[in-house]
Amino acid sequence: MAFSIKDFNAQLNKHGLAKSNLFVLKITLNEKLSFLDENIPSSDLVFLCRSAEVPEIAVQTVDFKPRGYGPAEKRPNAFELPLLPAVFMVDSNFGVLRFFHRWMQDVVNYDIDAGYLSEINGGQRPYEFGYRDDYACTVEVTVFSQNQTDKTYTYKFYNAYPVNVGSQQVAWENAGEVMTLPVQFAYDGMKAEATTTGELTGDTNSANGILGILSSLNTFGQALNNLNRPRNIQDLVNTVTDVNTILGALR
Repeated sequence: MAFSIKDFNAQLNKHGLAKSNLFVLKITLNEKLSFLDENIPSSDLVFLCRSAEVPEIAVQTVDFKPRGYGPAEKRPNAFELPLLPAVFMVDSNFGVLRFFHRWMQDVVNYDIDAGYLSEINGGQRPYEFGYRDDYACTVEVTVFSQNQTDKTYTYKFYNAYPVNVGSQQVAWENAGEVMTLPVQFAYDGMKAEATTTGELTGDTNSANGILGILSSLNTFGQALNNLNRPRNIQDLVNTVTDVNTILGALR
């Protein structure tokens, strides 16, 4: 089939092309992070996110030679979750800086103004890491269609939190530039709109079947959930003792 400029233009006009500047990044805070809205409402960050780079969906591979010699084939053996980078414009009240710097402190308490025995969040001392359940949330990136207002494509990133709140360059010659804040998010799961949601089955030979077996240990799970999170050495000793007691009951 011969190439035709007319057919090419017809296909472009038929489908249209997506624009990379029609997007929003939305952060949905969990209840324990709701205090961050005091710095700037998280809903306002939608308008202050200047750019975001949706990570690639990639697998790691190993070389495999099915014949023992000759050319190798690439076989997948691991799945990667790259960081989600975004850039936010800083408002004149510096609410964006306060928002992410305070969020980052929940991940690791980097403040030592009151000394190394000071605490935040009821027990997090300087340079101690918090609990992920306290600071993780959901981040969504939605791309909009230029031609159809009802068409969108959404990426969801679960248990996301900042791992890198970047630097800002300040200089006298930057009078015409807007201050920006680069932020990189880690997460433990993602979903693109086109992906299919799986279903749990009763097949014990599959991974989903294993989940069914684990659900039978509901009492054990509830007991573990009721354990207090250790905030000091004595709490840690008590927690280890309680876990050993529970495990001993299952033997």
